[in-house]
Amino acid sequence: MNEIKYRLGPVVLLAIPFLAAGQEPASMKIPAPELRDVSAWINSDPVKLADWKGQVVVVHFFTHGCINCIHNYPHMKAWQEKYAGKGVMILGIHTPEVAAEKDLDRIRKKIKENELKFAVAVDNDARNWQAWGNRWWPSVYLIDKRGNVRYRWDGELNYKEVRGEEIMRKKIEELIAEK
Repeated sequence: MNEIKYRLGPVVLLAIPFLAAGQEPASMKIPAPELRDVSAWINSDPVKLADWKGQVVVVHFFTHGCINCIHNYPHMKAWQEKYAGKGVMILGIHTPEVAAEKDLDRIRKKIKENELKFAVAVDNDARNWQAWGNRWWPSVYLIDKRGNVRYRWDGELNYKEVRGEEIMRKKIEELIAEK
């Protein structure tokens, strides 16, 4: 019996975040950490989040080799199109999970292949990942017009039909409406 507990214990602990992840976004109100030590910028000159105050910012932590991250791409692209000119900025932060995902040429190639047009900060040393206290690929954060992180979604937005895209889209619209 103890052997079963010993072997199943870690499996259960690892499964808990996936069972609970993504049902509702985590709600908070903390200042967004400023971007730091970005290895490279793709689709943009260097960006400071402070320069985007007054706009709603969607931050998508991802890596090009993660299938759940790839499943979020259509939502990021749709939001970029839907909210163009409406005070919403999309920022990807590519933080590699394995050494092979640090190759800048490969990152650029994958971003081009997937037709991602938003600014991407390459976070090869995971400085931004750490500053944000991020834990999962992918994670989506929403920053309000005052520069505060208000919502976080861990995991694929529509994993197992949880309707995360719809929920976060409504949160984006609430943040746009705020004065």
